[in-house]
Amino acid sequence: MSNAARQVGSAPTPVDVTGDLHLFDRGDGPGVVFTHGFADDSTTFDALIAEVGQVHRVVTWDLPGHGHSPLGRHRSTRATGLAGLGRAIDAAGQRPVTLIGHSLGGYLSLCRAALAPGGVAGLVLIATGPGFRDPDKRAAWNERISAYAAKRGVAPQAVGLAEQPDGLVIERLASITAPTLVVVGREDRAYHRGAELMARVMPDATLLVVAGAGHFPHRTHTPEVAQAVGVLLDQVRSST
Repeated sequence: MSNAARQVGSAPTPVDVTGDLHLFDRGDGPGVVFTHGFADDSTTFDALIAEVGQVHRVVTWDLPGHGHSPLGRHRSTRATGLAGLGRAIDAAGQRPVTLIGHSLGGYLSLCRAALAPGGVAGLVLIATGPGFRDPDKRAAWNERISAYAAKRGVAPQAVGLAEQPDGLVIERLASITAPTLVVVGREDRAYHRGAELMARVMPDATLLVVAGAGHFPHRTHTPEVAQAVGVLLDQVRSST
């Protein structure tokens, strides 16, 4: 396929409808899919991809209602995000693929690994949380996301992408065996506890705490993050 953005049509069932999903793929080699966070877009990974993407088939995509991906006809949910991620994985061609996600993108990547572990060769989770077991904490999170979306100009119809309907990820962490790099900024304190939990519970996880970084270490401290991501990608490539 040419190095150009391509539009992917909507899926046939309401839960999967995402409008025209904006996908961009480039390069050849093992597949790596990058998923951005809430109220952001895929360009957040440009600097990181420039350092680690040379020998991989790299796929980036914009979540519905973000970047160049319009909203679908139905209110977006976590299932909508996972449907979009599934299309991005399909665009990568080879299976299994490595999933690299920031914030919400990392959470969706964890969901995919929990639900379809055989298709995931490795994970990079940047500023990511594993969700909550406690329904009250999930409800509080969902309320905060709604308020945050309003401040950032995210359409109400897209808020459901970041809502957590259950404890799927945190309940299945121990079953996700793919090599995993957990990255968190030292100043991003809201995500420390979740990062430490994932590094402790997941069978093959390494924690990188980036000194001086906040919620976007892949942008502010690209060389340090890229070096660690490169190690993970080399590990995956040698084992597949």
